[in-house]
Amino acid sequence: MALDEAYLHKIIPKPGSLPNVKSDASRAFEVLKAGGVVIAPTEVGYGLLASSTEAVQKAFAAKKRKPGHAQGVIGTYQLHRELHLLDEKRFEITRVLTHDLDMSFGVVAPFRADHPRLRQLTPETLANCTKNDTLGMFVGGGSFLFELGRLNDDDGQIMLGSSANISGQGQKFRVEDIEDEIKEAADLIVDYGLQRYYTYGRASINFDFGNMKVLRMGSCYELFRERMAKFWGVELPEDPDYKTSSKEE
Repeated sequence: MALDEAYLHKIIPKPGSLPNVKSDASRAFEVLKAGGVVIAPTEVGYGLLASSTEAVQKAFAAKKRKPGHAQGVIGTYQLHRELHLLDEKRFEITRVLTHDLDMSFGVVAPFRADHPRLRQLTPETLANCTKNDTLGMFVGGGSFLFELGRLNDDDGQIMLGSSANISGQGQKFRVEDIEDEIKEAADLIVDYGLQRYYTYGRASINFDFGNMKVLRMGSCYELFRERMAKFWGVELPEDPDYKTSSKEE
């Protein structure tokens, strides 16, 4: 499916050019810093990213989300360590999974409400990222998000995000499949093509590391489940919708 020419001026890399993580992330960072909205690759689909209160509201309106609907912080392992309150054993689990095993997932855990990065958010926006004294944060997401997160860490900017689709319409794994309302709301679209975990058709895993409990069985859950058992002896429930060829035989 060809991309509508109406959005070509927003897209990087330009047709005929190659992805360049450092320059593309730098461009996205500047757009966020100026109060804009960015559509970006996250491996589990395309995300809709914002940093300012106005941009968050603009993104919410485009998604047609109801007030109070949850969203998450998007960031690095470093930011996860700064914001969340966990013991060293659990931080080591998230480090190994995201750094050594190259996984991406949502971390839910108690948090430092007085952290300077969170103080940038209005009480209303922060409330949309928290529930029962826990904060949700997506960690990982590939080389682009890693570089963008690094730039945010150096600057002290906070970044929020959700899936780049109208609420209830499912993850979008190609820019061409994202609804026009979402693309119109974006000031920049980073198009890296089909995203890695498109075969799942799902959002990310959400895992409560405070209570060691699965909140959402998302993309690559069977890998997450197997690795938690293999390396840390944590037994998690099976995904009833996942089937291996051996099981089918």
